[in-house]
Parts: sequence; structure tokens; C-alpha cells
Amino acid sequence: MMATSGRRSWMPYLWTLGTALLCAFAGLAIGLSVALRSTEHRLVRYDNRLLQYAEGFNTEINTTLDAVNASPFPFCSDEDIARLRGLVFHGHLVKDIGRVRDDKLYCTSVDGRLPHPVPQRKPDIVTPSGRKISLNVPLVSAPGLLGDITQSGEANFVAAHDAFGHLREAPMTYTTTLTNRETRQVLKTAGEPLRLTDAEVLGERKLIRGDTLYVAKCSEQFAPCMIAGITLKDALRMNSSVIGGFVLICSLGGLTLGFTLLLQPQKRSLATQLRRALRLNLISVVYQPIVDVKSGEIIGAEALARWTDEEGQSIRPDVFVAAAEELGFIGKLTRVVLRMIAREMGDYLRANPEFRINVNIAAADLADSHFLPMLERLLQRNRIAPQSINLELTERSTANHELAISSIRRLRARGHQFYIDDFGTGYSSLAYLNQLAIDAIKIDRAFTDAIGTGSLTAAIVPQILAMAETLHVKVVVEGVERQDQSDYFASRDQEILAQGWHFGEAIPAAQLIALLDMRKQERYAS
Repeated sequence: MMATSGRRSWMPYLWTLGTALLCAFAGLAIGLSVALRSTEHRLVRYDNRLLQYAEGFNTEINTTLDAVNASPFPFCSDEDIARLRGLVFHGHLVKDIGRVRDDKLYCTSVDGRLPHPVPQRKPDIVTPSGRKISLNVPLVSAPGLLGDITQSGEANFVAAHDAFGHLREAPMTYTTTLTNRETRQVLKTAGEPLRLTDAEVLGERKLIRGDTLYVAKCSEQFAPCMIAGITLKDALRMNSSVIGGFVLICSLGGLTLGFTLLLQPQKRSLATQLRRALRLNLISVVYQPIVDVKSGEIIGAEALARWTDEEGQSIRPDVFVAAAEELGFIGKLTRVVLRMIAREMGDYLRANPEFRINVNIAAADLADSHFLPMLERLLQRNRIAPQSINLELTERSTANHELAISSIRRLRARGHQFYIDDFGTGYSSLAYLNQLAIDAIKIDRAFTDAIGTGSLTAAIVPQILAMAETLHVKVVVEGVERQDQSDYFASRDQEILAQGWHFGEAIPAAQLIALLDMRKQERYAS
């Protein structure tokens, strides 16, 4: 009896120990799952960064080759060679440009006319558009060095062999490839050895091969496909604190905490909640007034999306907008905002067509062939003039020059004005802004904050204003929060608009309309 009683007295301790061990294993499993999911998201972001750089690279290649083939000067003449050198000088990634005829190189921007034509080797891959690409080619203009050459027509573009080297982000690895989807050909160009099959690359697979997790992503417009990878060992090491934390918490929690954690429903992910919010029209819109800094008159407003999740937490716009872009449903968010504007502000815009609402759109909207027809139908159905809706794009959204220029041209032809948002934080040049044919730039709040500080950032502001005046585009200053900032811009001898807490915070449509009506009555009374 005493032996039985002794065994029974130990049972709670054994049960608690067993539960702690069970919870520890559960914590380990959860930690590993979270670590792998976090690593996969990081790989996807890295892969997207590689692909964005590759698309910019290909845009420069195509633009340069087209410019060379459109040369008005005789083939390899002094004027033609001078033009090649000018293109190299103004380019970012190009190392040399050559002129080719009958598969022989006759002149380059570096060496000028060659003493004897140099035969070109057979290309490694030919894209569906007919561009011939040769990799690891010994360079005529730099003996002993290798380069990657793209040929189109009578022009070739020489790029550095390791053009992606500066994008390394250890412990993650990358492999760059060129593809021809018509022939299902995949050719490794740089980085680590290619461990995926051609079908897996073209299928943009996420998979574990051996001891490494891979994510593949292909450009929709160009030949490159990018593969980002990380060994499972490095992934676990990178997330060791997360895994250890889960194990420790579950171990110390004991039976009650362990079973609570095991039985508690998983918190809905941000993406799942956001999709549901978009489907059920749970996104709200507020409007920040845009004013003339000299008169203080409200001439428009920017529509800003707001979202409170299912736990009652307000999610910052930069968080959920970035999530929508990354997960591919930013277009749905744009549509929800546009429908809200039509419903909340439709009556006011019909009665006051000179008042303008600014709406943020993304690069994905420009690329969506359904966006413009959708916008036209929405405005026609609600009898809102296209001129009442301005469209805003960040500089980053215009990285695809050809798409941005053509899309903006079509939308401006319908009567919409285009604004470049957060100007000064991207890579727009004077010439590129002129090509975009935009109507206004919005100066990023970082420049506004610098006013009166004597910093280098503040010194750039007059240059931006002068550039806008030269291009005959309007200026909207973001983040005006103090009187001295408003006074600075009001003192300029040009039309400047502004928004910020100094002029009014973002408010619901009903409050905005009431404010506008009150301002109108005050003007009549005076």
C-alpha cells in the first residue's frame, strides 16, 4: 500500500513533467513553422528585389539598343560612335556599346572603329523578341575581362559579368537566369549553381531541394527569372531566438498553458483579414484637405484608406498597403477606395466639378488592362467628371518607364491629372519627368521637415521648386505642420499647394463636406 501511495504521490510531478515536455515539443514545432514561414517571406522579398533590379536592367538594355538602332548617322561613322559614347555616359549599367553587321563587330564606344571586323560567337539564348544574348564573352575593348552581351539589330549592349553582385544578402543566395518561355529554355547567368529544373523555374515554384529552401520568380515582361535560396541550417540559425523563445514559453507554461496554446484558434493572418475586409467593404476612407498656401483655400483633398482589423487594432496604411502590394491584391484596394469616393463624395463632386480628389494607385494598376475600363464605368455610372479624380503614383511605381509613360498618356487623355507622390525619395530625373508628362509633383515630407534647419536636405527644396517651374508642373508640399513651413512656401513666387496637420488632418467625407460648406458661407459673408 505504501509503495502504491508513493507511486501515486509522484504522478502529478510526472504528469507535469510530461506535459512540460509535450509543450516543449509543441513549442519547437511551432517555432520551426514560424521560422520557416518567416524565412520564406524574407526569401520572397529578396527575390522580388532581385527581379525589380533585373527588370530595370532589361529596360535600360532595350531602351539603349532601340536608341542605337534608331541612329540617324551612317554606320560606325564618327558621329555614330560619338552617339554611342553619349549613351554609355548617360547609362547606369552599360559598359560598352558596339555596332554589328552580318554577325561581325565593326566599332565600339570604347575603341571606336576596329582595324578588322570581329566575328561574333553564336548566342547562348535568343528571346522571343529576337534579342540574342551571349554570356561570359571575352571583351574586345577590355582584354582579359568578360561581359554579357545583348544584341538586337545592328547594336549590342555590353554589361558587367557580375551585375547582380552588389545585391548579395547573406546568408541568402541567388541564381539569375534567362528564359525563353516558347522553347521552355532556362539558362543560368550568375550566382549559385542552378538546382531547380527548367519546369520548376518557369512554374515559379517554392520548394525544398536537398538542404535548401528555394523561391523562384519570373518577370512578366522580360526574360529573367530569379531564384533565391537559403539552407535550412542557416534559416534555423537566423531564427534561433524565435525557436528558443517558443520552446521556453511552452515549457514553462505547463499543462494548462500548453493545452491553451494547442487549443486556441490561430490568429487570423493579416493577409486573410485584409482580403475579407476588401470583400466585405470594411475599408474606410478619410480625406486630407489640399490647400493653396497663399490663400488658404481648400481646392481638393487626398483620399486615404484606413483599416481596423478584427481584433479592433488600427493597422497603419503603410503596413496594409505594402501587404496588399506584396500579395498581389493592391488592385482590389484601389477599387474599394474609388467606390467609396463615388458613394461618399459623388453628390459634392457633381455639384462642384472643380473640386478634385487625389487617389493613390500602384504600378499593378497601370499594368492591369481592366483598370481604365473599370474607372470609366464607375465615373460614368456615378456621373462624376474624370477631371474630378486626380491619380497619384510614387516614383517607385514608375520604374517601368515604357508602361508608366503609355498608361499615364491614356489616363490623361480621359481627363485625369497625374501626380508623382513622395517626390525626391526615388530616382526620377528631369528628362524622365518630362517624358511622363505629369501634372504635378508632391514634395516628400522629409524635405518639409528640413525647412529652417539649414541642412543639405533643406537646400535641395529651392532646386525642386525651380525644376517644377521649368517643367510647368504644379507642386504639392506634404507634411506641412508648422506656420513657418507654410510661410516659406507661401513666400515663393509660384503656385504651391500643400497638405498637412497645419491645414487640417484627414477626416471622414461628411466632415470634409461640412467644412467646405462652412468655408463657402464665410466667403459669401465677407
